[in-house]
Amino acid sequence: MPSTVFISYLHAGLPGPGRSGDALAIQRAAVDRHVRGHGRLAAEVVETGQDRPGSRWSRLQDALSLCRRGGATLLMADFGAFSGNSAFLRHLSDELRRLDLRFAAADRPDASEVTLGIMAALAEAEDRWGVPCTPEAMARRREFYTRFTAEWRARPASGRAGMAAFGHERSRLPAEGPVRNGSAQRSRERAEDVAPILSEIRAAGTLTLEQVANALNALGVPSARGKRWYPTQVTRVEKCLAAGCDAVRLERRSFEQPLHV
Repeated sequence: MPSTVFISYLHAGLPGPGRSGDALAIQRAAVDRHVRGHGRLAAEVVETGQDRPGSRWSRLQDALSLCRRGGATLLMADFGAFSGNSAFLRHLSDELRRLDLRFAAADRPDASEVTLGIMAALAEAEDRWGVPCTPEAMARRREFYTRFTAEWRARPASGRAGMAAFGHERSRLPAEGPVRNGSAQRSRERAEDVAPILSEIRAAGTLTLEQVANALNALGVPSARGKRWYPTQVTRVEKCLAAGCDAVRLERRSFEQPLHV
């Protein structure tokens, strides 16, 4: 990463083992270590949870506003404490995208403005299914996120199609219409399950069917048969979304089962 101006976003009183000391001091030390090799710290914003009652992340918008005014990167020192919070991930991803800002995490090099949307979609899916990500799957995802961000940032600006073009438009199914048979209904349900994840992968810049299939495999998202994704399967799901699933038959699978990664 080239020399960068950072705005740190810290959280007072984070719970968890090993946090009996000064949580802010621990986070500030992590910020210092990160900034030392990458740029300089311009400002610090601390979330206390007491500034604006009723808002879970009341100071986040302040930090983002400072980033936008100064062309800075938002830096979190303890992103891992929030990496399983689907609501926080979605909110942060949407705001970074809306404001066209960059993001870094001192404790999670794999987290970036490019990968947050995918992280959010996966966390939302796992919340719905009640199936947490296993440590093995998380390790594979982190490796993918790190590589994906590096490849995206290495592209010339003109080749970074994806995030700006997609904006807030995540895949949605068409308005409900008559369903012709049980297979079409199951196809709709499967496409609806995969759509947010697929859309975030597209929005992050994976433009070919092969790239999308490879990303789904790296993230541990099984295909309709619970196996690997191939470009033809991505095509089926995207056609299903475009057609409302009435004319497209996906591979048969029990769509009531939770997704295991």
